[in-house]
Amino acid sequence: MTSIPFKAVAVDMDGTFENDDKQFDHQRFEKVLTRLRAQHVHFIVSSGRPLSRLRQDFFEFLNRIDIVADNGSILTQDNQIIARHVFTYKTGIKLINFIQDNYPEVKIAASGLDRAYMNKRAPAKFKSLMHFFYPDSVEVNNLVDIPTSDSLTKLTLSCSSELASELERKFNASNPERIHCTTSGFDNIDVMPAGVNKGQGIKYFLRYFNVKPEELIAFGDGMNDKEMIELAGYSYAMKNGDERLKQIAKYEAPSNNEMGVLQVLENYLDGKQY
Repeated sequence: MTSIPFKAVAVDMDGTFENDDKQFDHQRFEKVLTRLRAQHVHFIVSSGRPLSRLRQDFFEFLNRIDIVADNGSILTQDNQIIARHVFTYKTGIKLINFIQDNYPEVKIAASGLDRAYMNKRAPAKFKSLMHFFYPDSVEVNNLVDIPTSDSLTKLTLSCSSELASELERKFNASNPERIHCTTSGFDNIDVMPAGVNKGQGIKYFLRYFNVKPEELIAFGDGMNDKEMIELAGYSYAMKNGDERLKQIAKYEAPSNNEMGVLQVLENYLDGKQY
């Protein structure tokens, strides 16, 4: 059996592990995952997608992978939630009001622990796209009507990614519970509680597994993968990825449409470094 130099794998989904049709080769992944587990290597899916979507994406693998969902807001092991980071209800509603008042053109999907929420009056195209990412979503008359029994983990905004730093700065200037804005580069912004990101979620798992960051291999394509890529000893930006991320990563993987993640992992398992 060929020895490989890492003990944990972390992969982003959109633009990284899945192709542009939002698909991956399940049979090929089954073979790679089996070989990785034979060498006691942990496989972590680290995505901005909510847990409900990722559970559908990996339904036949859930007892063999770990998940960092909502960009680090929710962590699962063996399909059980082991950690969660949420906005207080007061801050979540204040944030929604802030965006609707200051950026009325921005469309919002609010991800909660129970389900996701969208405005009934949002454009059909936006709702159709969000229903894919949030299969358990419901439509409400006003997003501030989200039930108090639920807790918000993340907001997804349909708008220019260039608004991210401005929105974060302006909201944080007058609110003690701070936010963090990031983008995957697909004309959207993800808004989470400050300090929540994929890198922090992966650190949690590495401590649990007793794996050092230099024993992590990570793959990403967008700037919401930045902290994860900076953390990993073996860091790969996808060929199709953001040029800024390529400047941070140590290596480049083939594109997502070439199943670049699986190519690189197969090469390591076969005793070759890509």
